[in-house]
Amino acid sequence: MESASGARIVAVVPVFRPPADLLERVRALRAQVDAVVLVDDGSATLPFADVDDAGIAQVVLPENLGIAAALNAGMAVALRDGATHVLTLDQDSTVPAGYVGRMVAAAGADGPSPTVAVPASAGGAAVLRDSDGKASPFDPIQSGQLLTAEVWHRVGPFDESLFIDAVDSDFWFRALEAGVAFVVVDDAHIEHGLGELRPIRILGRQLVLGGRARHVLYHSPFRTYYMVRNSHVMHRRYMRNHRARILKRDWKMFEMVFGCLLLSDDRALQWTAIRAGFRDARRGGLGKIPADVTAAIAPRPARAARS
Repeated sequence: MESASGARIVAVVPVFRPPADLLERVRALRAQVDAVVLVDDGSATLPFADVDDAGIAQVVLPENLGIAAALNAGMAVALRDGATHVLTLDQDSTVPAGYVGRMVAAAGADGPSPTVAVPASAGGAAVLRDSDGKASPFDPIQSGQLLTAEVWHRVGPFDESLFIDAVDSDFWFRALEAGVAFVVVDDAHIEHGLGELRPIRILGRQLVLGGRARHVLYHSPFRTYYMVRNSHVMHRRYMRNHRARILKRDWKMFEMVFGCLLLSDDRALQWTAIRAGFRDARRGGLGKIPADVTAAIAPRPARAARS
């Protein structure tokens, strides 16, 4: 156990159709934290029957409510368990030995303080830095973050109306407005899946620049819908008080969405998702993606080859 004296550290991991090695990684994580809370977001893949560790709690949500709801449910259990610090992780994230100790030291090991510690990189991608200095991150993903109970009480729960995507962005903006500091821990790194890389092809040939094959970070139309809709919501909520940050975030999101639209094989479905996301954002529609949009952007079955 690497918990600092006086600190009780609990990891919260939302689960939805988890990878086969999740339990193995959770058991390894237990060497660094006092407890782990797994929250099944309605995928009916928990509980694990062979868990023999009282420090691993399993919470099952009755339906798919989104990552914000899963995180909130896990946080409630962690705080009832006396957590002073909570580490949030995605189900495909792995932390190396010594990670938690470094994060706790950065967030305040002597008790609750209004600080969130963020890893320097996730999945090999360096965290973006905010304009106010090299120590502060820009729009950090929630996986790998360590926050104190005081931060949670100041900022409040994740916004469940967003369902997925921009959940961490919204929390970041609200935390900044509540006077919470975010710090990048330069010697802390996590393994994390950032999405599917697909080769960029021009006239059927792989694009190579500077001797390197180039790829686009692919997101399914389902994810594109949430990215577009919730980014529009972030713009509307925070443009007035965080103009520079929102414009930077808008540009990063445009790069990802436009890259998928131009370079993926499902351009028509991507375009449908983009239009639906903008439409629902303008109408104030939030929550889970509507069933008619899900049907409209579902992958089409390949046509049978003609004989």
